[in-house]
Amino acid sequence: MAAVRTLTLNSHYLVEKYLTGTYRKKSRQLLQENPSAVVVYSCIASADLRADARTTFVLTQNDDVAFYQNQYEFTRNPLHKAVAARTKAWTIDFLKNSANKHVFVHITEIDQRSYAGYMEGHRSIVAPAGVDWKPYFRWDSPPDKRIRLLFCGSLSVKMNLDALLFFRDKFWHLLKDHFQEGIELWVAGSRPTSSIVSLCKQQGWGLYPDIRDEKLHFLYASATFGILPFEYSNGAKIKLISCLAAGLPVLATDCVKAMPEQEFHPNLFSNDPNRWLEHLKKCRDVEMDTAQGRIACHEFAMKYSWQQVATKLNDDLAAMGY
Repeated sequence: MAAVRTLTLNSHYLVEKYLTGTYRKKSRQLLQENPSAVVVYSCIASADLRADARTTFVLTQNDDVAFYQNQYEFTRNPLHKAVAARTKAWTIDFLKNSANKHVFVHITEIDQRSYAGYMEGHRSIVAPAGVDWKPYFRWDSPPDKRIRLLFCGSLSVKMNLDALLFFRDKFWHLLKDHFQEGIELWVAGSRPTSSIVSLCKQQGWGLYPDIRDEKLHFLYASATFGILPFEYSNGAKIKLISCLAAGLPVLATDCVKAMPEQEFHPNLFSNDPNRWLEHLKKCRDVEMDTAQGRIACHEFAMKYSWQQVATKLNDDLAAMGY
């Protein structure tokens, strides 16, 4: 029904799905009871509540215009395609009419630059995705030279299914043909769809559904690389920083380049499957799973600990007069 309302009301899919009459009524009540409160919208869609007569911040999470454009391009479902186009149009209209009304909080400088192109009077700060600070990471030194790749994420989300299909078609067959039984892929995450289950079974990938944190930490510690094989990317930022925080280097596509200075060894960001192959061959034959590489990943991620993110956010807000 949310999809139908999006099209008939020229609306935004998330507005129609989540901003129900009950939600709006409760929100208005809270705003009336707290007239001086600062309002933080958790996404652009929630800003449709329009508490504009006070200080308001909008957390953008992603480049929403690019996100819905990607949804439009990468789906074959006519209804999904129409809803994505309508939601993108709503988002652009909202941004054009939001000049100087809100402070936008973006997760990357790339997103910040994109939004500056969508609207005039763009006031914004950057608050990157963060991770829990920890002084160490677990690493289980490999017993052999077998390459163990790890993909983590919600396994009910279409973007992650698309990524695994893209990995299968563009990377996996080349890697498997070369390494044979010397390579494997682990797929871990919540609520795998039947498509994910079938894909893992067909390809011989290890599936770890709905696992506890202890098991996930074991997979991070035992894997050789995390993989982020996204043909389009919105939401991969947290996956990236989570891998690095666990001391796990990544193999990723170009669109996952989200943070400054993230391209350091042993990470690789490339859409070229031959570069993935050569990188894995070198890591296996020359410097398989060195502690130095994992330490570099962990140290980089700790620059994005929540404490560091909060300190910078506070400084940026103070500089804007808040």
